[in-house]
Amino acid sequence: MLRSVRRGAALVAVPTLALAALAATPGTASAAGTDPVAADSAATWLTSQLSSGIVHNDQYDFDDLGLSADVALGLHRIGGHDATVSAIADAIEPRAHDEWYTSTYEGQTTLYAGSLAKAAVLAQAAGSSTADFGGHDLIAELESRVGSTAPINGRVVDENNEYGDTNAFGQAYAAQALVAADSPKAGAVTNYLLEQQCAAGWFRLDFPSRSSEIQTCEGDATSQPDTDATAIAVLALTSQSADVDVAEKLALAKSWLESSQKADGSFGGGPSTEAANANSTGLAGTALAALGDTSAAAKAAVWVRAHQVTNAGSCTTYAAADTGSIAYDDTALSEVDTTPIAAETADQFRRATAQALPVLQWAPAGPGVSALFTAEYVKAGTKPRVGVVGAAPGETLCAAAGTQKVARVADANGEAQFPIALGAKTATTRVTISTAGGVADTATIKALGAKKLPIKLKAKVRKGTTQTVRVTGLAPGETVRVKLLGKTRSGQATRKGVFVASAKATGKYGKPGTFKVTVVGEFANRKGSKTFKVVR
Repeated sequence: MLRSVRRGAALVAVPTLALAALAATPGTASAAGTDPVAADSAATWLTSQLSSGIVHNDQYDFDDLGLSADVALGLHRIGGHDATVSAIADAIEPRAHDEWYTSTYEGQTTLYAGSLAKAAVLAQAAGSSTADFGGHDLIAELESRVGSTAPINGRVVDENNEYGDTNAFGQAYAAQALVAADSPKAGAVTNYLLEQQCAAGWFRLDFPSRSSEIQTCEGDATSQPDTDATAIAVLALTSQSADVDVAEKLALAKSWLESSQKADGSFGGGPSTEAANANSTGLAGTALAALGDTSAAAKAAVWVRAHQVTNAGSCTTYAAADTGSIAYDDTALSEVDTTPIAAETADQFRRATAQALPVLQWAPAGPGVSALFTAEYVKAGTKPRVGVVGAAPGETLCAAAGTQKVARVADANGEAQFPIALGAKTATTRVTISTAGGVADTATIKALGAKKLPIKLKAKVRKGTTQTVRVTGLAPGETVRVKLLGKTRSGQATRKGVFVASAKATGKYGKPGTFKVTVVGEFANRKGSKTFKVVR
């Protein structure tokens, strides 16, 4: 059994947290080497989803106070949005008790401890009074929901809930709020939360029935790992890392989260959400950053940014109103287009954006976009690729050439390639590379189409004398090969598109007869030929 966690000054400080996890002191300006654009864009979109401080669910026509709180906590975590956070808390305050963490049906009132705990965390984040939040003492109410006898000592439980009970999320919210309030019950609540961690380092989401003698993760064969529960527990516990027991548990959680991160930086969630998704990736990445692994957080941020709805330059792939929102996964992103996000899917985008927003604080910046195209000439009618380096990893880029527009997302190295379709004729194509901030660089593609190359030479030359061939109509610097009297002369055209080659009519080519000159330019479809005679 863990000893009771220490209380006092070490536990009063508000810990680092993520959106759905718990509120913490606001984030500072982005660290050196990070790009604030993605987080700012997501925050702007989240704010646009509020109406008088509340998120309204248009699909089912109700005000979603819990999601509104998540938006506030996500904005609080990145800092710089105090007014909006306060506005959300003010809007929720008079409605929280009757419409959020309690409900009444046929005369019986049910209190949901997890929602109550989140309300307390919201009030703390907004600087509101937890002692009088809408006429209720949130901390006192929360303390009343803490079990005080075995086997559920320290467990936060719902009141009059016949269909379930709180889980690791609610327990973590409660630990967060009670620690910040320096509650005498913070230690017991924290200890119960720690007991939900298995030896491998992960936390489980669901708890057993209150009557079960086994209340620990390790002793329950039905326990299953859950990325979100682990991340939220970590974020709730980081302020207590001075405690030896807590520090040991956090180190185990860190190792497990690091081993669970996929090569592309993403995370899956629990048993029902194992595939990579923005919610789990955002929470896990933020938790790892809180534990000091900012490299893993940056990888997670790159994956999240790559799933952010972003228009760059003239590549208007999405509706302007959706800019900054974050898709839950690959499928959700692929289904978004220039039509605004529908009411049926808006809720998923709001939740994904709220939970993923904090990790974008670690989105790496790029040294600056550079377009690369080194070929002097390419064959007309082909589809060469323009390369880009120096972009912010996960950043959306747009290549535009005339009416042609190609959008790509920079990879983890800040690189991308853009196939540009060329016409069949000789032409110069200017490709503009843009980010969401505007034009970043340009590249020029010079294409050469098929052509019959003009040749000038003497109609007759005497044996032993020199035949000179003058090829015109070439592009400046175009490579040329001339086959003349058994010799191959290679080189490049002058700035005026001229190439001159010569050879003597000797040996078998000095005998009287007709001989052919062939010329091939940069590509096989740029050629010419002509005959002449060698005489005595």
